[in-house]
Amino acid sequence: MDYMILAAFLLAVGIYGLLTKRQLVKVLISIGIIAVAASMDFVLLASSLNRALGEAFLILAFSMDTCVAAIVLALLVIAVKKYGICDIRKLAEIERSADGEQTNLRVSSESFFEFAKYWLLPLFLGVVIGLAIFLLVNIYKLLISASFFIINWNSLFLLASTSVALLGGYITTRLFAENKEFGCGTELVIERYHFKNGFVSLRDTIGKTLASAITIGFGGSAGLEGPSLLLGGGISSFITRRLKLGQKDVKTLFLCGAAAGFSAIFKAPLTGILFALEMPYKRDVETEVFIPASIASVTAYFTSAITLGTETIFPTQIFLMPTFSILIHATFLGILVALVALAFMETLQRTNSISKWLANRFPMWLMTIFAGLILGVIGLLYPEVLGLGYDFVHKIAMTELGELTLTNLTALLILKIVATSVTLNFGGSGGLFIPSLYVGGTLGLIYAQTLNLETPVLYAILSMAAVLAATSKSLLTSITLVAETMNPSFIVPTVISAVVSYFLTGSRSLYKSQLVNKLQARHV
Repeated sequence: MDYMILAAFLLAVGIYGLLTKRQLVKVLISIGIIAVAASMDFVLLASSLNRALGEAFLILAFSMDTCVAAIVLALLVIAVKKYGICDIRKLAEIERSADGEQTNLRVSSESFFEFAKYWLLPLFLGVVIGLAIFLLVNIYKLLISASFFIINWNSLFLLASTSVALLGGYITTRLFAENKEFGCGTELVIERYHFKNGFVSLRDTIGKTLASAITIGFGGSAGLEGPSLLLGGGISSFITRRLKLGQKDVKTLFLCGAAAGFSAIFKAPLTGILFALEMPYKRDVETEVFIPASIASVTAYFTSAITLGTETIFPTQIFLMPTFSILIHATFLGILVALVALAFMETLQRTNSISKWLANRFPMWLMTIFAGLILGVIGLLYPEVLGLGYDFVHKIAMTELGELTLTNLTALLILKIVATSVTLNFGGSGGLFIPSLYVGGTLGLIYAQTLNLETPVLYAILSMAAVLAATSKSLLTSITLVAETMNPSFIVPTVISAVVSYFLTGSRSLYKSQLVNKLQARHV
């Protein structure tokens, strides 16, 4: 089965490389090998041993993950030799006498500087960003505990909590950040990468990350990946500018920092690497950051695993052999997902237009309170819609939801889209990655329940990946996320659903700063 998964995944990335008309097939196949290797039984075996032997043998789990790290590093060396980011052989230069005899060996300071920039510095960034994500998670936990404490007194206090979420996020952004705009952190990362050469001020890094934690902690509908990407990219931008590196290096390592932040929050280094490569463009991949992004992501992952634990967010234990019927359903589900993804993107855009129209007529602080009350009413009816949504998506992946009626699932789907659009356009800050997974998981359950299909979790996971591919234009990321954090046996139908939704939605994306390809970037 592992060989079939490997063949299917390599075929998918090969086709993707051809469709984009880029000479990326070797790089993509290398990434595919890493993803599939990570999706095999190393981590499962380590987790089983850890449960059997106790906490004293936790290091055993890390040693099994080291197998994955060894594969990553081996492929990195191959990539370095192939694509020439930094040639290790040039670190040392041999001085020869006039007759051609070797006289002595000296280290080239210029070559060593290149080596340090793209190998040693990403290692350091990974550790620092991993620790920063640990701090972010604990701040979020503190704030959500305060929110639960308030709501436990009286459920109506939820109205006050959601108002604090939007008003608090808005005030924090206005007071502490240089960039006064609120909304999606991922959008800001893409914008700064393309238009500011990876420059993010320390005030924006701290202020907007804190605003996101307040928004999500008190009930706003958004994801932690947005502030994690911004925190990682911002830390990298600050350190590289302090080191007085050139604009190109700052820009490259900015994306590496973002990848490290993503890897640390999701416990998914391979997904983080791919997201960093795909995130800037709709139809292209930023291959130049592959090496340093890989190093930073893996380092941040291990740092996060040590401080926050090794459990992934969406594990599922179901093993499935793909059948022809499943592949047909995966195709139709991809079409359905494309329609819902377009509706999600349109709702977010229309809500943004309404917010700007109202901002010209009413004070923004007043609108944040009113929008917070709307969120509170939604939360009183369907509390699962508010906040991160991790628990709901986790229960989908672990088949722990029980039987939800079609009416309830449809309401959750619609209200999640509305709540996320209201949150990010009326003062709140956060990410769109987890809301996309939430919408996808709910849609998959609706599809499976409507047709009375077996193994509804399969269609929920296929739909999650398809929505992610359609809305963020990150095809490889969506497939790898399933392999790395959910279930590798679902890869084959995932490829089909994700590819269908990815291409049917055209160039539409949740992120307006995403460029089509590198050719367009040259004209910016």
